[in-house]
Formats: sequence, C-alpha cells, structure tokens
Amino acid sequence: MAKAKKKTAGKKKAASIKRVDGVPVDLVYVDKSPIHGKGMFARKRIKANMTLGPLLGKPARKDGTYILWLSDTEGFRVTNDFRFINHDSDPNCALTDVDVVTLRAIKPGEELTHDYGW
Repeated sequence: MAKAKKKTAGKKKAASIKRVDGVPVDLVYVDKSPIHGKGMFARKRIKANMTLGPLLGKPARKDGTYILWLSDTEGFRVTNDFRFINHDSDPNCALTDVDVVTLRAIKPGEELTHDYGW
C-alpha cells in the first residue's frame, strides 16, 4: 500500500539566514562610514523589531576601541562585526543584554546605529 503524501502546497520553508559569528551577513555588511571609521549597513530592507543577532565578546576593565561600558567598572569588548554599529542620538537599533534589535524598518544601504548613551 502506498503512503499518502502530505500536502505542502502553499507552505514555504522559512528562509535560513547565513551568519558569521552571529551576524546575519545576508542582511548586513561593513563598509566605510560617513559617521566614523567603519559602519554596518543594511544589504536589503530589514524589518522593525527584528533580532539581528548576539553581541559576542569578552569582559573588559580598561577603556579602548569597541568597548561597551555596562557600569562604571565593567566593560564588554565586542568581537563580532556588530562592533561597527556607530552612535546616533536617533538610532535605528538598540542593544538588549545580549542582542542587537531593530527599532524600526531599515532601508537598503542605510547605516545601522544605536545610542551609546552619552
């Protein structure tokens, strides 16, 4: 007896996003920034309220490049490409405890920014 085939018409498999160190390289890229040095830019439209990925890094106690200060004495050295997200007082992204999340839709070619809090 032949097995019945499941209906799959109309159902799409979720597109997988290629990631390098947690960064969705299908959605973003690093390039020269008009804000400062290098920046991270949208490769294509990115939806609002989307979790892009985790901040990877290690604890830091001294100031330096790519250090996010969590308190007066505890820092975090970001080691993945999210370290290239520059500051803006009207940001399109935010940092949660561990992830980068979009605050609004981001257009292709637009630089990703977050508010450093200073």
